Amino acid sequence: MKYIIEQWALILLLSLTILLVMLILETSWPVAYVYVVSTPAGATVSDCDDFVWTTPALIPVQHEGLIIEVSHPGRVPVDTILTPEMSHEAVLISLPYRFPLTISSEPAGASVVLDNYFIGYTPMNISIDNPGIHNLSLTLGSLIVLEDSIILLANSPDSLHYFLPRLHPSGMIYIPPEAEVSGDILQPYVIARYEVTNSEFCEYLRMLEPVPTRDTTNRWGRTDILEDMFPCDYPLSFYISSSGEWAIQDGLDNFPVAGLTVRAAEGYCAWLTSIDTSGITFRLPTENEWHTAALAGSGGPWPWGSRRPDGNLLNLSDSCEGILRRHPSIDDRFSYSAPVGSYPSNNWGLFDMAGNVWEYCRPVHTDSSVAARGGSWISSMDDCRCDAVMYPDTGLGYPYIGFRIAASICSPE
Repeated sequence: MKYIIEQWALILLLSLTILLVMLILETSWPVAYVYVVSTPAGATVSDCDDFVWTTPALIPVQHEGLIIEVSHPGRVPVDTILTPEMSHEAVLISLPYRFPLTISSEPAGASVVLDNYFIGYTPMNISIDNPGIHNLSLTLGSLIVLEDSIILLANSPDSLHYFLPRLHPSGMIYIPPEAEVSGDILQPYVIARYEVTNSEFCEYLRMLEPVPTRDTTNRWGRTDILEDMFPCDYPLSFYISSSGEWAIQDGLDNFPVAGLTVRAAEGYCAWLTSIDTSGITFRLPTENEWHTAALAGSGGPWPWGSRRPDGNLLNLSDSCEGILRRHPSIDDRFSYSAPVGSYPSNNWGLFDMAGNVWEYCRPVHTDSSVAARGGSWISSMDDCRCDAVMYPDTGLGYPYIGFRIAASICSPE
């Protein structure tokens, strides 16, 4: 009896041994071989156990399949699963092209946002995995933003270099010649961020007339100098105070000066040049300079782009304006002009390039007419487009025309 039991134990042990061997063979030997090719050829194929093949390759696959990664320099890696059923024909794996891109700027150090994700500072070398259109935004400091759309289609490296405006030590915005859209002005220039205010112009008046005296033959008792600079039939923001000097009506200090002739605006620029110690010669911007600065690198038609104007973007003829009310469905919160900087700046940190007051522009040629650009508090939204122009009578003053200053300059420093 004991002998029989030992025999059965031996038979059972042998059976278990055979079963174990079969299990080992089942798990360690491939069920099939899958032929893998790639575009481009010569790609590296690796699995989770660090086995490596080079395409084209015949890869052993077990029942449960095999997870592989296929990679190649300059291409986007691809992960996939091979199964025994794939052994009947070649498996083609196409590796998408990876687009190398160099982004630089002058000056360097601009932050870069690609497709709404921050990716670093210029200069930089990056790779983009997806072809097609990508949106790029460069920001310099807290003022300057440059936006661009790039198309990646060709299978070759690309390089982008941008010339960025920047804040000049004078407090104005420096515009490099590469940023200009008109091609008519060859020199770089600076342009003021704001329209000239009543407070700033009053300093000029006080220099011209330290002790002003009313002339009763002029409208509202204006002095001869004031009558000459503001030949208009409406009250002004300036008056002679009890202390005998020029002052500004309460609350209007930071409003844009308006109603003056272009000659008076040029006189202010000349006075500002005479008291400035930096050597800058101030002047009115040319039309092309103004237009370039207003667009701020965008496609327009307004300084902020293509969004339809509303009361949060500019001061124009709206429901508050009591003369024409061209847009009664818009409320910009002001009946006339607004304090400078009341609305968002454009991408280059310039305020009120649309609406508030039209701005005098210097003609490029001596035989050209003086123009005004930008629209005003009494203008329609179309007249506030970057390309809108009016040609005023230079001998008159208008309550909706003011100016900002500019200057030619050799370098941003």
